[in-house]
Amino acid sequence: MKICVASESRGGLDDMVSMQFGRCPAFTIVEVEGMEIKNAYVIPNPGASAGSGAGIQAAQTVINEGCNAVIAGAIGPNSAQALQMAGIDMRSSPPMKIGDAVMQYLRGQLPPAQYGGGMGVGMGRGRGRGMGRGRGRGRGMGGGGMGPW
Repeated sequence: MKICVASESRGGLDDMVSMQFGRCPAFTIVEVEGMEIKNAYVIPNPGASAGSGAGIQAAQTVINEGCNAVIAGAIGPNSAQALQMAGIDMRSSPPMKIGDAVMQYLRGQLPPAQYGGGMGVGMGRGRGRGMGRGRGRGRGMGGGGMGPW
């Protein structure tokens, strides 16, 4: 099994898990058998310096590498969609050493990654705008209106 971990800096088992998947500088690819780490190597993330489409490029790199799972702090909606279509398990990790995160994954202690959100989740943009200012044809409703119209 191959597990891809978004790396905070240069990668490796002693590096920290990056809180972002698409723009992390490198991926640490960890090969495991059963509950044991057999090998680990680092590959650059082409999405790290991409002007746009970082998540798709990062996901495609992981897919091409033949990974079965991805661990990161957060995975954006574009990355998640590509990874999900490839059948890759996505898990969320708090900041910790990559080796520790992999062991938690193997023990089933990492939650599924939350993705698909990003901007616009919750109350969204423009909250509270356009509420009863009485401008235009408000028929006198709202503050500051002059006259009966």
